[in-house]
Amino acid sequence: MLKKNKKNKQQDRHRWLLIGFLCLFGVCLVAQVRPTGQKPTAGASTKSTADTSKTAPKTKTPAGNKKQSDNKKQPENKKTKVYLLHADEGQADKLARPDVQVLIGNVKLRHDSMYMYCDSALIFEKTNSVEAFSNVRMEQGDTLFIYGDYLYYDGMTQIAQLRENVKMINRNTTLLTDSLNYDRLYDLGYYFEGGTLMDEENVLTSDWGEYSPATKQSVFNHDVKLVNPKFVLTSDTLRYNTENKIAVILGPSNIVSDNNHIYSERGFYNTLTEQAELLDRSVLTNQGKKLVGDSLFYDRIIGYGEAFDNVKMTDSINKNMLTGDYCFYNELTDSAFATKRAVAIDYSQGPDSLFMHGDTLQLVSYNLNTDSVFRLMKAYHKVRMYRTDVQGVCDSLVYNSKDSCMTMYTDPILWNEGQQLLGEQIKIYMNDSTIDWRTSSTRR
Repeated sequence: MLKKNKKNKQQDRHRWLLIGFLCLFGVCLVAQVRPTGQKPTAGASTKSTADTSKTAPKTKTPAGNKKQSDNKKQPENKKTKVYLLHADEGQADKLARPDVQVLIGNVKLRHDSMYMYCDSALIFEKTNSVEAFSNVRMEQGDTLFIYGDYLYYDGMTQIAQLRENVKMINRNTTLLTDSLNYDRLYDLGYYFEGGTLMDEENVLTSDWGEYSPATKQSVFNHDVKLVNPKFVLTSDTLRYNTENKIAVILGPSNIVSDNNHIYSERGFYNTLTEQAELLDRSVLTNQGKKLVGDSLFYDRIIGYGEAFDNVKMTDSINKNMLTGDYCFYNELTDSAFATKRAVAIDYSQGPDSLFMHGDTLQLVSYNLNTDSVFRLMKAYHKVRMYRTDVQGVCDSLVYNSKDSCMTMYTDPILWNEGQQLLGEQIKIYMNDSTIDWRTSSTRR
């Protein structure tokens, strides 16, 4: 009986041990299946977040970009800082104005390559800006100097605002104004309350203007005036280069000298060579003569002008006109010629005008600078002339105002009041509205 009970206890012990092993195996199996079959818990979410944070440096986050951009800007911030080099006296009130330095006496500042001098100044550390007073001077290298009574300089935008008695000097160019803004990034100074720009050749004034020391290019608007020893140019809009001395006309402009007057709305004028290239129906006027064309070229030194396309030259003193697609005029010799559909019109003999056409028409003046100036009108090749009382054709023709004689050459034919006259050469003498003629030979 005892043996039987002992045997049953041993079997129970083995049974519980087997059950324990089965339970442990079931727990391990559940632990392996549960992560894929169940939803993530708060612990799993925290672990995932931690894993993500470990891999975050591989991905550029906004915070990372900000740090990188800050690192890139550090040299620029250091570069754009305005440095104090000297002052006789410095003051600061850290309680009232903690970011402001007050500088008095022989102040010297530097920003990059720009040096600034004044009698007194305020430095604003937060905005990296300077306010300077009295005897203000800015120097950049040995080519740019700016003077004024007041300066506000922004070290971040690198814009200087100078006021009262402002003077900018760039080599041989000087700009005077009371209000000047100078942008160091673009190397551009501009004024907006009137100013004067001067170089070796010209003096320019306007209400608004700008000048670039780097390109030597300047732009002027409103009441522009360019004064040269030989002429005066007034305009609404003008560009001017202080290096090559070329003025670019961009609006209605007048160029006035002792001898002539030019009107143009677009073109170029070289103040050194005194040559002009003018467009848009510009007008050249000289002692009663007016030359108009789609485009004009004028040389003041040599004293001639050329007009191209739809040309009209009018002489109000001698009462005649030249038209064509090309015209050359010499103001020194008072002569001109026209080609390409050339037509001459003479209205000096009363209300009835004389029209003349040829391949080339030429006007020549002689006995200049006297009381007896005479003109020759010459026509070459395929000449046609017309007036209500006389018409004619020939190969060439010459008219002399001295004796009012018109000579027709090479197979001339003349019609007058129902009569026809032919000959090797025909001469016509005009006396106001009456005509007399004679010929060397005629055929009727």
